[in-house]
Order: sequence, then C-alpha cells, then structure tokens
Amino acid sequence: MENSTSEENKFEIVEKVPNEKIQSLLKLYSESTSMEAYVKIPFLLCGVMVLIHNVFIAGKSYDYSTYESIKTIELSIVGILVGVVIVIAIIAMIKNAEIKKGLLEITKRHNIKKEIVQEEFNALGVHLYGGRGVVLK
Repeated sequence: MENSTSEENKFEIVEKVPNEKIQSLLKLYSESTSMEAYVKIPFLLCGVMVLIHNVFIAGKSYDYSTYESIKTIELSIVGILVGVVIVIAIIAMIKNAEIKKGLLEITKRHNIKKEIVQEEFNALGVHLYGGRGVVLK
C-alpha cells in the first residue's frame, strides 16, 4: 500500500528528464519571477513623483521658463521609468520564451504530454520560487 502511494507522488519529468535540464529551467523560472519585484519599484517611484509634485510644486505660481523646466524634468523621469519597465518586461518575456521552448523540447524528446509537463513543472516552480507558473500552448 505504501509503495503505490510513493509511486503516485513521483513526477514523470523528474524521472525521465536529466536533472541538469530541469535545474536550468527552474533557474530561468526563478529569475523570471524575481523580476516582478523589480517592476513594482518604478510604479512606486511614479507614486512618489506624484506626491512630491503635489506637495512641493502644485498650487504655486512660477514664471513660464521655470514651469517648462519643471515639466520637462518630470516628464523625463516618468519616461525613464516607463523605459525601465519596458526593458524589464522584454527580458522577462525572453526568459519565459526560453522556459516554454525548453519544456516543449522535453515533451518531444521524452514523450511526455504537454499537460503533464506543464502541471509538474508549475508544481515544482511555484513550490520553490512562487509566481504564476508557465502556460504551454
């Protein structure tokens, strides 16, 4: 009875796929999920910018050149923050594409169904590193 229970708990990808391949995909997954924290920072900075603008700048009168300088600086900072978010998103999408490519390669090479690979990899990845998992289409 115990033997059948332990066999049910084994992952098919862990049994059939080399450990190095799984570890490399899990490393990519951990890097991808950790990037979510980096995306939150620019949004926090945008909130701080709005707060600083409302406390120190809004409601005061400035001559036209000073107003234009303030506006240019604020828009430049927001533009930089948007650029940072875009770069982080592109890097995360590249990592996710590499993960999906590796998982699809596993399905073909080791004759495991896509659904099983997706479920088992997500179980490992989410348990170890959190995040949302990977969806194979």
